[in-house]
Amino acid sequence: MALQPIVVTGFGVLSCNGLGRQAYWDSLKNGQSGIRHIRRFDASEFPCQIAGELWDFDPADFMGRADVKRWHRHVHQAVASTKLALEDAALRENAYASDRIAVGFGTSVGAPDEYYLRYRESYETGGWSKIDKLASSATSGHAATANVTSLLHAQGPATTIASGCATGLDVISWGAAQIRRGLADIAIVGATEAPLTALTLATTCSLGILSKRNDEPGKAMRPFDRGSDGIVLSEGAGAIILERADLAVARGAPILAEVCGYGAAAEGMNPLILDKEGRALARAIQIALQDAGIQATDIDGAACHGVSLPAYDRSETSSFKLALGRHAYRIPITACKSMTGQPYSAGGILNVGTALLALQEGIVPPTINLDDPDPVCDLDFVPKKARLNDIRSMLVTAMSFGGTHGALVMRKMN
Repeated sequence: MALQPIVVTGFGVLSCNGLGRQAYWDSLKNGQSGIRHIRRFDASEFPCQIAGELWDFDPADFMGRADVKRWHRHVHQAVASTKLALEDAALRENAYASDRIAVGFGTSVGAPDEYYLRYRESYETGGWSKIDKLASSATSGHAATANVTSLLHAQGPATTIASGCATGLDVISWGAAQIRRGLADIAIVGATEAPLTALTLATTCSLGILSKRNDEPGKAMRPFDRGSDGIVLSEGAGAIILERADLAVARGAPILAEVCGYGAAAEGMNPLILDKEGRALARAIQIALQDAGIQATDIDGAACHGVSLPAYDRSETSSFKLALGRHAYRIPITACKSMTGQPYSAGGILNVGTALLALQEGIVPPTINLDDPDPVCDLDFVPKKARLNDIRSMLVTAMSFGGTHGALVMRKMN
């Protein structure tokens, strides 16, 4: 039997500029940023006092209060985004046998100082015996995946991936592989990040990569712009439902796109210095094109990493030129982080969601705040306003700290 395509049937999202698919898309296409002044803690002592919080998110809307108390915020987000994705996919309970359901989630930061402070206080005031008996489970990097598998009663393959900003693409590749290998019929994959705490902000301020545009939060993230002064941290999560195409069609599922190509590559140079030529990401893009069985000229648009750090933005621009040649100048490229901020591992999933919705709606969202383009970044980054485009295929890229990069190709189903 011929291999069945792997399709996306649902997308659940929590972003600072929208909770749920429709709210997220409305913000994207209208160029609305979700970055504001931090309200979770007093940030007045920091040079950067803005972030992308999930402003209206209440985990108790998605979990029982006992579970909200036991687990940390990145777990809350993973469960919530999964429930939104299941609803989006119109997936009824027991649609698939438990042992045919694969689950893969990723996180790079989790919520380290949240649990550290909680359990340190217990330890210092009462010793080890006063620490919650389930603390080791709550602090596990696998906690998000474990909670999602429990939610779904999933008994198929399960994994947790931590590959920086490429995590969202890597978990999609992993999920698609489980289906292609016959190990699962459906995969629920995603990424979640909750880095908005005082200690995390302090470490990134120390690194000197955060924007100081405190008076204009919505204008702080400026990918590919000459006036960029750094990134803005954000929290967020996304979940994607992957299914075998024939099974999805049989149950009447909405088909958002086909996942048809994936590539990954590492620079292998220096964990702190990015290759300005973008050669590793270019290789990842070329591998993804080869995996999809298409040429560079078959790509109609792209959702790029676009992180508002000049070194990364210039390297990514170079990688597009290396991988796509002159065609790189002919496609619209959107950078949603200009509106969502930088949510680390969740960024790739938000980018995939952006590409999915662009394919569905025939609209490429804008890269906002692109007022004075960096002359080195001379591709079509769709500045300021959304654009109508008849697009059938989208490239998604992600660049991680340490030089590990990924690329994904998706297209409309015929």
